Parts: sequence; structure tokens; C-alpha cells
Amino acid sequence: MAAPTQTASCQDIADTLKAMRSIDDKIIYELNLATPTQSFRGQVDPTSHCQGLYQQLNNIYEERGSLIGECLGQSQAKLQELKKLATLKSDDPIALRKLRSEQSRIRELQNESTIEEIIRARSLKVFEERCRQFYKPPR
Repeated sequence: MAAPTQTASCQDIADTLKAMRSIDDKIIYELNLATPTQSFRGQVDPTSHCQGLYQQLNNIYEERGSLIGECLGQSQAKLQELKKLATLKSDDPIALRKLRSEQSRIRELQNESTIEEIIRARSLKVFEERCRQFYKPPR
């Protein structure tokens, strides 16, 4: 199962991450295909399927992690600019609203990072349980 590759902007990161997390949502289905029952083992090579699935998972984890990190860096840089602007225009409600909005965006990205860690741990745990007898991923 190929993960969706998209050039994503940081403006629509939630939708992009949702699409990129489809492989994690379907991990049980993918593992059922990779590790068939004893009667179908002759038709499918579970070692190569497990190895391919692990590589897909790793690639998508790297993509999502770098996307979140890149967007977080951009937001933090923008926040610094907005803080400078807010100190110059301390009575401007629009500047303060933009500052609070960017702070909320940073919290959202930090939450996405935490969610990413949880999803990764869950998927890799299921992968390990189902593929351990066929493929041992490098540490």
C-alpha cells in the first residue's frame, strides 16, 4: 500500500497528516495480507511483505515527522516576529489576536507531534506482534 505523497503546506497540515496516516489506520488489514494463514503461505511470501510494510511505515514516519518539524519551525519564527510587532503596537488588538493565533498554532503542532509518537508506537507494536517470526527490523 503506497502512502499518499503530497506537497503540503503548513496551512492545511491537519488534513495532510490525516491522509498520510491512512497506512496506520489500515495496519491490521496490511498485516493480514502480509502474514496469511498456514493454508495460504505458499501463495504469499510473508518475509518480503513484512519487510516492504516496515519500509513503508518508516518512510511515512520520516515524512510526517519532517513535515511537523518544518511547520513548527516556521510557526516559531513567525511567533517571534509577531512578538516584536506586539511590543511595538501593544494597544493594537489585531496584532495581539495574530499573536494568540500563532501561539495556538504552535500548541496544535506540538499536539500533532505527540499524536505522531502514539500512532507510531501503536503501529510498530502491532507490526512486531504479527511479523516478528518473518522479519526482524534493524534497530
